[in-house]
Amino acid sequence: MGIVTLIATRYIRGSRVLGFLSIKSRLSFLVMMTGVSLLVVVLSIFNGFQKQVKESLWQGGPHITIENAFGSGSISNYQAVIDHLLADEVLKKNIISIEGNITSHGLIQHNNSFNPIMIRAVPIPSVPQLLGEGLPNFPKLRNFNREDVESINSKKLVFIGKEMSAIYGYNMGRDITLAVPGGRFSVERGVQVSVQSFKVAGYFKTGYYNYDSRFVFLSLPVAQDFFKMKGAVNQIALKVNSLEELKYTKSQILSRLTESKFEESQGRTSWSVRTIAEEQENFLAALRLEKTIISIIVFLFIILAALGMVATVHSLVRAKRRSIGTLKALGLRSSDILLIFTLNAMIVGILASLVGGAWGIFVASKLEVLVNALSWIVNSIGQLRFGPEWREVELVPKDIYYFDHIPVDIDISFIFMVTTSATILSGLAGYIPARWAANLNPVDTIRNE
Repeated sequence: MGIVTLIATRYIRGSRVLGFLSIKSRLSFLVMMTGVSLLVVVLSIFNGFQKQVKESLWQGGPHITIENAFGSGSISNYQAVIDHLLADEVLKKNIISIEGNITSHGLIQHNNSFNPIMIRAVPIPSVPQLLGEGLPNFPKLRNFNREDVESINSKKLVFIGKEMSAIYGYNMGRDITLAVPGGRFSVERGVQVSVQSFKVAGYFKTGYYNYDSRFVFLSLPVAQDFFKMKGAVNQIALKVNSLEELKYTKSQILSRLTESKFEESQGRTSWSVRTIAEEQENFLAALRLEKTIISIIVFLFIILAALGMVATVHSLVRAKRRSIGTLKALGLRSSDILLIFTLNAMIVGILASLVGGAWGIFVASKLEVLVNALSWIVNSIGQLRFGPEWREVELVPKDIYYFDHIPVDIDISFIFMVTTSATILSGLAGYIPARWAANLNPVDTIRNE
């Protein structure tokens, strides 16, 4: 084994006495290292992006929603339902908050047209809590008028997203007109529409564009009057501790709601329980598919590097045919020759994986600094070349990509998987030409040379 390792490392170093890698091994090393580092950086960005989107999604709305699918859909005795669910100690431990709210489609007037939006009304028990640590199902306010917020449960005030403000041009303090279905549906009268004017009292920004551009929030007592649902709600919203156990929590809630004694006390109801993962299933599936496709595309670069490794080892075998014949004539077995050239590729692959993984982690962790530095260089050159006419360039525009910083999430377990895969591919790439080298006839190789 000692002579095998010695010869393998000698072939890697090449003819250079003080060199570390031969020219051919160096090329394979650079291509493999670049592929590994590129995969680490790209996937770290995608992991960070998906993590931030999911966090915004979880923070923006309830995790589990309970509705009455019977009749008008209103839940008049929602507090009794809440008390019944909290009576289960196992279920209570996993619930962060549970409250009744009103969530409905509505219309907002913009110039001479009405545009579809979503309206959500939640109870606001404490104004300091709203402005301080925040409420579970109410987004964190970025800008607000404190005098208005103090009377949020009595005045007709609404809070809209920063994106909605930009789309429709609704400034703070402006009056807006909302229209929603009010009262019960009847064949004679059809759907009754409730139209009222509200004052914009603040802005919020969750980081999830769908919420910030479509949702309007207001206080539950004001909404009950607006929707003509006195003392009632159309949803019971829950936030839970573990998002990984949404399905289990949902099954517990359904089991609790369908108990015979409780169903008799509630009268004619048909409970519908949905989780946020079910509501956003298509969106989350699209994120997973996007990550998978990008991973495959970048991983093909590593496969390309492995094919380059095949060519490198094959070229090395052709150059060392006389040496191979001499070694076999001196008694080295075919399995040893096979191991020499397989080790040659695998050692290069291990070095490339380690250096590429470390470099990828460094670039991913410093990506914000690197992008800002590159933006500064581009803008400096542009100002020198074009003067005052130059407009500053943002390589990652925050108003387009909708985050305050470049999201990066470095997953060490994934990096280990990438480096291990690259090492295995290098070994397989070296095995193919090494097999040919092992089958060479020593007499023929020496005679031909």
